Amino acid sequence: MNRSDAPVVPLPVRNPRASVIERANYVPDLLPRKGAARPVEALAPPPVVLLLHDGRNGDVLDLVESGLATGIEDSHLIARHRFAPDMTAGAFTRFLERHRPACVVLVPPLSGSDDLAALCARAQVRCLRLGVTGDLACDERRAAAVAVARLVAAGHARIGLVSGAEGSPSAQQRELGYLDAMAEYGLDRGPALIVPGDDTFESGIEAGLLLLEISPRPTAILACNDAMALGLLHAAARAGIAVPDALAVVGFDDTPLARRALPALSSVHVPWERIGQEAARRVLSDAQAPPVSFEGELVERASSHFG
Repeated sequence: MNRSDAPVVPLPVRNPRASVIERANYVPDLLPRKGAARPVEALAPPPVVLLLHDGRNGDVLDLVESGLATGIEDSHLIARHRFAPDMTAGAFTRFLERHRPACVVLVPPLSGSDDLAALCARAQVRCLRLGVTGDLACDERRAAAVAVARLVAAGHARIGLVSGAEGSPSAQQRELGYLDAMAEYGLDRGPALIVPGDDTFESGIEAGLLLLEISPRPTAILACNDAMALGLLHAAARAGIAVPDALAVVGFDDTPLARRALPALSSVHVPWERIGQEAARRVLSDAQAPPVSFEGELVERASSHFG
């Protein structure tokens, strides 16, 4: 098989939160078509910042876009594109050559793909990677460990985890932070207490129902994103388990979903809007800047008692 026709980092997408246009992988042709009539006085379109995502974690994508929009104002056009898991290297390269974005911003989990970053470099298109392996990162491993430590300090010794999407660097770092803290405090971190999810609400329900059947069941559960944590709340309600009196639930990312939950969801805050604003500053600057790491912090709400 020709290398350019090999699939680029196949990432399974389940229940994508995307519009009909995105699901069809349609991207408007932002450049004038050959021979198309245009008024003489028409201005050239602004340069495009392409937000490349895989259809998951739509609320994180919204926060990043909000930060980008604040930073670049009207100087650039922001366009989202869902990366199809079966898109080949050659097809992605042709896509970049056709649209020539000023910058491609990779959001998790795509930001973990060295192949995508290399293809952007080969096409001479600037690329910014957001997330634990990127230009603008957050120490998510440490933030997860701190969240577990707070649960331990609140009296929890039986703590479960709903892990994130397979192949996601962020999910891996969050799980490692959980394992770090459980090991530090000498707590059981056996496989029965860790149930995989795929970053969706539905997978949070499924994982929650499994964890709540364990005997003895966890008194606290950390989910690797807010959507799965909301699924946990749903599972607890279905099982008749009161939150937070009988079960503490903590999410990750601190998206608007966390504040809208009932009860309001405790969540590890990742400053995605600030990361988007810093990405905007880098888009507007021609200078190369070193990687920057942001701090995550636990935001305590009604889904857990921390004393």
